[in-house]
Amino acid sequence: MADLEGVIPGWTDGKWEVPEWSFDGKPALIINHMQKGIAGSGKFSGAPYAQEKKAMEELNTIAMQRRLIAAFREKKLPVIFVSVIPDPINYLPKWGFIFEMSRLTAPKGYLNNPELADGCEIIPEMGRLPEEPVFYHTGHSPLTGNHLEEYLRQYCIRDIVLTGWTAHSTLYNSVLQFTNHWFSVVVPRDATGAPERDKDCAEIVLNKMMRMWCLVTTVDDVIAHLAHL
Repeated sequence: MADLEGVIPGWTDGKWEVPEWSFDGKPALIINHMQKGIAGSGKFSGAPYAQEKKAMEELNTIAMQRRLIAAFREKKLPVIFVSVIPDPINYLPKWGFIFEMSRLTAPKGYLNNPELADGCEIIPEMGRLPEEPVFYHTGHSPLTGNHLEEYLRQYCIRDIVLTGWTAHSTLYNSVLQFTNHWFSVVVPRDATGAPERDKDCAEIVLNKMMRMWCLVTTVDDVIAHLAHL
């Protein structure tokens, strides 16, 4: 096996560093699950919303995401929102607490269900503009059940800046799917997080697991790299 010590920082000890990097063409900003049913109420997942709200406030999550949105708008780069439809066919896998919570709390069906449609709306704090698209995905990853990939290909997007709520489930699943479709992904770690009960999961994902598949950095670093476009 090749010895990559000194070539890839962290190869031996797992203490990853942000390398020198740049965007390949124009990137898109994708904001995942900042919808009323999750970031606005927790109703879709059944998670303790008091924990979700407290964590987002303490981490300044919305303000950090708004900084990314403003920077992408300034460069006239795509800003895309994604909402989840938790139970479109009235059937979910038997195991896994996300599915268990959704089975008990989430509205059934598709967007013709008014309760579900309301929960899929982007929270007003994000300040979404009418021309900024919202894609609706099923399953647990953002390319499933919609035309988001076709949209990205149409605009020749190869690099994605990914944010949303939460880090350890939503964003990690998303990273795996995007990279499996050959997109390169950047996750600014200070624009996401997790509630108290899952804080340890988010730290492991951001510090270790995500770094196997994408670039994990900061909002400031992303914005600084946009300046070169």
